[in-house]
Amino acid sequence: MTAKKFFLFSLLQWVAFVILKVWVFNNVIFGNPGVQEIFFFLLTGATTAALVRRLGVLNYLESFFIIITWTLTGVLVDLVFTSAYTGLSIFGSSQYWWGLFCMDLSVFLFHKKRHVHIRMEHAAHRAALKAHGRGHN
Repeated sequence: MTAKKFFLFSLLQWVAFVILKVWVFNNVIFGNPGVQEIFFFLLTGATTAALVRRLGVLNYLESFFIIITWTLTGVLVDLVFTSAYTGLSIFGSSQYWWGLFCMDLSVFLFHKKRHVHIRMEHAAHRAALKAHGRGHN
């Protein structure tokens, strides 16, 4: 993860989630509020997973940094921008806080894990060495 990618995808995440939250919290999209909550959680998780995968291979410390940064700045951005459209009552909604939890869980579960990437590189290297050894017999 580079600083440029981190700031670019953080900005995209803030803009996308402000639009999503204003849309979901201001409108009745589905007749059933439970279905609307599930829709919000799934869309939040999928969007977060797509953005965090674009950051590249991350170790767990970097993923925790992203979780903390995106959560705290997301709340600040929501306080400044989203609450202008939805009101401050958004912070009293459990749906809002569960959406942040879904975002954090999505970052933790779906980031490209460094230890998996290293194992794959080692396996590819061992396979290449094995194939190279077979060619000289």
